[in-house]
Amino acid sequence: MKLVIKHNDKTYKIDSKYSSDISIPYNFNGPQPNFYNVEPGTLKPLKIKNKLFSVKHGMSCNVFEAKFNIHCTGTHTECVGHLTEHNISVSKCINNIFFPTLLLTIAPINFSGCSDKYHIKINNNELVIDKKSLQSSFEHLKIFKPEALVIRTTPNPKNKQFYSYSKNTPPFFTNDAIQFLIKQNIKHLIVDLPSIDRMDDDGILGNHRIFWGQNNITNGKINLKSKKTITELAYIDNFFKDGFYFLNISIPNFQCDAAPSRPILFSPIY
Repeated sequence: MKLVIKHNDKTYKIDSKYSSDISIPYNFNGPQPNFYNVEPGTLKPLKIKNKLFSVKHGMSCNVFEAKFNIHCTGTHTECVGHLTEHNISVSKCINNIFFPTLLLTIAPINFSGCSDKYHIKINNNELVIDKKSLQSSFEHLKIFKPEALVIRTTPNPKNKQFYSYSKNTPPFFTNDAIQFLIKQNIKHLIVDLPSIDRMDDDGILGNHRIFWGQNNITNGKINLKSKKTITELAYIDNFFKDGFYFLNISIPNFQCDAAPSRPILFSPIY
């Protein structure tokens, strides 16, 4: 199916047959990414008394029960409800089918190599995505006026899809980098990291708070009306070039702060 999309006073065409799935396949009983050493996701047949509801066990159909951690074992999209006691559903925050999007590849640098800030004390040799790196990559593409941004970090081996992050310490964004994205009107941020924050930031999740409109990280009020989303644990193959795309964020209609997701990129046809 070929579609015509009007954006930024221009007309673009996309072919739905040529899409690029940037989610990590969820293999319930196989390799999965893992954050904080949580229990891996599992898929088991329903058990009633001594009966297992699977064809393998002699039943006429499979009735599987899935158990998994949304935030820590696979590609997921989260909303401001992640940080509040209010029941805010991520499914209410995806209000479009296609978002104009930039894909950027960023090489994290040592914190000592930038003048940015972070909301807790961190070591100079910790890897961060800083404002300058984002700005230099974003500058020549800002004419596309993106609403979403996909960040691919380097190095980018295929086995990054299944990292145990207790053994592979991930980089994270500086506060200045997130504030820069806000100024660019980025509403949907997709990263190949388990979090946009440091793995241990004293439980503050400061970058999340900044992105969702909390000016004072420690005692300010978060913007409960925010429709912005953060998608974490995506994987963007090296085959895809940096540049302009349209993005579809597919999620189930979960009444929850987060849901498993399948972000898909579409290249415009010129």
